[in-house]
Amino acid sequence: MRLLPAAIFLGALAASGEAGASEESDALFAHGVAALESGHPAAAIADFEALADRGVIDANASYDRGAAYAMRVRVGGEQAGDLGRAAQGFEEARALTGDALLDRDASLALDVVRAEVARRRARAGEPVEIDPGVPTLRAIAGWLDEDTWLMLGAAASLLLAAGLFARRAARSSRLRVSSAIVVIGSALLLTGALVFKTRARSDRLGLREAVIVASGARPCDEHGIAITGAAPLPEAARVELLDAESGALSHVRFGAIQTRIPSGTLRGIARPE
Repeated sequence: MRLLPAAIFLGALAASGEAGASEESDALFAHGVAALESGHPAAAIADFEALADRGVIDANASYDRGAAYAMRVRVGGEQAGDLGRAAQGFEEARALTGDALLDRDASLALDVVRAEVARRRARAGEPVEIDPGVPTLRAIAGWLDEDTWLMLGAAASLLLAAGLFARRAARSSRLRVSSAIVVIGSALLLTGALVFKTRARSDRLGLREAVIVASGARPCDEHGIAITGAAPLPEAARVELLDAESGALSHVRFGAIQTRIPSGTLRGIARPE
């Protein structure tokens, strides 16, 4: 598992102008990287968690925090929830980064962590699904950013106008058929661009996700009483936060399941502002 050099992190902080770009934060990150490189995950975890407590939101720090938790599992010092916290760090790194290499590395590390959770659940006779995937509409909307969807919609509207004009001016049946195809295609493209642009904006403004950082999150009713027979949601699973109730319970969606689980079993995924 790669470690991100301190220079990348420090440059990101300086560029962003965040309050965490202080000498103390710089030192914490550098010390955390050194602890990882020397095989001391507990010390690294302490440093990267201290950065998070200071409000530092950075893809590099999130990735290395996940790596620290994963290393603690690998060297035999695992504590409850370490796999979930490793997954949360990698998920957050993916959400925050614009670097394709970091996104790839975080995705690969996340796959390894969830494969280990699935292996343990299979051994215990529990369902092994950890990642139900992203809803299709959200996945398509995420292919492009909002501005690109908007430009695509504008291009489709111009093409639609040109097709309507050509169909009206066409004197042959062949041209009328061709222009009709252009009209239908551009209308579909315009509709799709507007739908996906709206979904991308909605996700940017309102989507809140978290990762389960406990060995299992027991579904509860609105009073916080565990639902009899309901299987716990798995550690390291990504869930959508629908709302929070009284601070003690969170209403979440995991695939097709909507339920309430204790808020303490979750750690939110920071997203770009």
